[in-house]
Amino acid sequence: MQEVFKISTLEQVRLLSDPFKLSIMQEFAGGERTTGEVARALKQPITKLYRHVDALHAAGLLEITQEKQKRGTVERHFQAVGKRFEADHALFADEEDEDSGAIRDMLRASEDEIVNAIKSSGNDDERQALFMKLRIRGTAEHLADLQRQLTAWVEEVEDSTDDEAEELLEAEALIAFYPVGPAAEKAN
Repeated sequence: MQEVFKISTLEQVRLLSDPFKLSIMQEFAGGERTTGEVARALKQPITKLYRHVDALHAAGLLEITQEKQKRGTVERHFQAVGKRFEADHALFADEEDEDSGAIRDMLRASEDEIVNAIKSSGNDDERQALFMKLRIRGTAEHLADLQRQLTAWVEEVEDSTDDEAEELLEAEALIAFYPVGPAAEKAN
């Protein structure tokens, strides 16, 4: 399993923008598992997962780690191809219409999750949904440093998960760090 896997196709982006497929990927990112083990972890019937797992495998996002003969069938163990996924910048550079659609699909899937999280968020300050948008101004060096710190923080959070903890809670974050204003417009 790679530390960082570069998403290189729009099909991979579309698959990972689906909340259910993303939850499946998160389970396989935790280590080698069978489809049945993931189904039990997600409290879903195994038959619901087969086509999703096949699609993720066919797109190169899951790899088969072992196959065993078991009661007349083949039991496959899968794992995610990476601990973290990043979109290759070239993926969104050439064909504006198709690429914009992939970005919009990803944002729409996240939008639904965020809106539902905010609506269902209770008074518990530790589990309350947080939503913010901000514009940051600074020198090129300052912004580059901020982006490095943000990336380091994300890596630290991903590496700090204690799978042995009694009760694991989950949260999702959508992070976009991008140039705006006249300098960004000149680049386009």
